[in-house]
Amino acid sequence: MKKNHAQVIVSGLLLIGFFYVVDAAEIISVISTIDIWTFLVACIFSVCGNFACAFRWTKLLNYNSRIEVRRAFKAYFESISFSTVIPLGIIGGDFYRSVRIIPRRTVGAPSSKMHMSKEIILSVITDRIHGFWALCLIAAVTILAYSALFELDNAFVIGDLKFGLDNMFSIYLLFIIVVVVTPWISSKTQAFFFDQSSAQSKLITNFMIRSKLKTVIFTSIISQLLFAGSFFYCLNATNVDISIYQCFMIVPIIFLCAAVPLSLAGFGPREYGAAIILSSLGFTLEKSVASSILFGLTITLQGIGFLFINLIFSSKDR
Repeated sequence: MKKNHAQVIVSGLLLIGFFYVVDAAEIISVISTIDIWTFLVACIFSVCGNFACAFRWTKLLNYNSRIEVRRAFKAYFESISFSTVIPLGIIGGDFYRSVRIIPRRTVGAPSSKMHMSKEIILSVITDRIHGFWALCLIAAVTILAYSALFELDNAFVIGDLKFGLDNMFSIYLLFIIVVVVTPWISSKTQAFFFDQSSAQSKLITNFMIRSKLKTVIFTSIISQLLFAGSFFYCLNATNVDISIYQCFMIVPIIFLCAAVPLSLAGFGPREYGAAIILSSLGFTLEKSVASSILFGLTITLQGIGFLFINLIFSSKDR
């Protein structure tokens, strides 16, 4: 309990410090003058992305029956609602769905709670890793495709700033390529590090096999394209003049920042990441932060919406 209180305090102080540095009034002004229709498109992309993620999770869990799939979808969207009201953000939401998805044991049935818990927790971890892998794949393909058509050094020429291979961009490119090839490397080295006869190793192997299913890979790529598209429309709504290929290149590192468990209602680390990355590309700090806040609002609105839907159906079931 004390740890949670400390986390809330640290998260709050980080947000306060952040808004002390930026012009909060300017951010509010930018958000108040956004293109509502563009933001609506961003919301639609985000909703579709979450549906695709929920579907991917059912495949990783190897759920096939309608009841199992419905329970997984319900737990996934409940976790979105949960993550908007607790300081742990994404990690808190993932913990919630890990617990929520565990089926209740019927009277007289043998207990397999520990096995189910390990399997479900591993499915959530695999789900998150798979999403980030797909995001890095999209970024790597975009960079390599652009370099084949144009000069990569000109990928980020904004004003007087040149953000090309002569600086940190080359390290970033190496990072996302390593992420993309890691699944194939890990499958080759697993036998060296783990006892293949152990239950844990067999469980990991099963998830590695499921994660390489064509349906899972395709769904993962689609979901991340939708999320990246949602972020792109949030940028456009705040008049941040960035191209779609530039957006695809930078979203992995911005979204990775969101995984840091120091957010309040889903806000905090992602805004720091957006401020650093986008401002380094020559965009104004306030617009960069406002676009990230808008993207967070697309998730928050889904959480609130599903909370109301869940309450309505729960009251009908009574």
